[in-house]
Amino acid sequence: MYPSYYALRRVNPYRGVVQVVDAGEVTAHSFDGLTWHLRADDGYGWVRPTGIWVEGEGLKAGHVDNLHDILPALETRPALPFPIVDTQELWLLDQESGLPLALLACDREGVIHNEQPEGEWQPFVPSFTGFHSLALAEHDASDPSVSHRDLLTRQVNQAAGADASAQWFQRDRAGEGVGYSGLRIPDEWQGRRLPVDAFPELLVRENWNSRLENSVIADYHAWLAPILLSWPRMAVATRARLEILACEKPRWLARIHRLLPGRVDAPRIQAALVAARLEQATGDPEQDWN
Repeated sequence: MYPSYYALRRVNPYRGVVQVVDAGEVTAHSFDGLTWHLRADDGYGWVRPTGIWVEGEGLKAGHVDNLHDILPALETRPALPFPIVDTQELWLLDQESGLPLALLACDREGVIHNEQPEGEWQPFVPSFTGFHSLALAEHDASDPSVSHRDLLTRQVNQAAGADASAQWFQRDRAGEGVGYSGLRIPDEWQGRRLPVDAFPELLVRENWNSRLENSVIADYHAWLAPILLSWPRMAVATRARLEILACEKPRWLARIHRLLPGRVDAPRIQAALVAARLEQATGDPEQDWN
């Protein structure tokens, strides 16, 4: 059974894809494929940090005696990225259509959800205020006293309505989804099957009622382009678009380039990685992570 190797998306807010090496009592997590944070059960039901392992350098913190299972699993791990296994998805639903609007949570197949799910979408962690939308900045009616992050949050959550609904879907390999439990879900929606094109390809639905709304969502996905590229199931045209945007944040792209499942324009990506090394060497300010 062990070791096992898989990846999970961190959503609401989206913070990229974490790679996991599970050796039973000890697990290792990495957000860049280079540095691995080790955690183990302390025997009292708590999972605690136990060490750090770095690719090419070995154990940097922790004691080998306590980590004898995880170290061989790390040293012989398969190629990155690991397969993303969180095929259960919780979607905030559009108030008018009842269709998926924004991704709220992900989980592994077979996990039972008895708790009431989250019904509000968040684009960034609460402390982050750096998001800038060119579309909002150019829109005369935008309120300069309200942050672009808050305007984005309001746009999506208002589309879900005051009494928002959210539903868990099990996605298959083709991208179709079967609906199950959730928040304020009518009985007739239990077991409904939605085609792949009913689900947003990225984090939020991209087709809205106005050009401004479309542009705000496009600006949001552009902001997160480097870490969205770590998703394996994506149209070639979408990946190509995100690669162009990600290369505008070369140092951010450099952090996670080991986790890219594919590249449409490999020379462009390579040029951005070279630019990231030059930025770091010259001491240019690092771009925001999220």
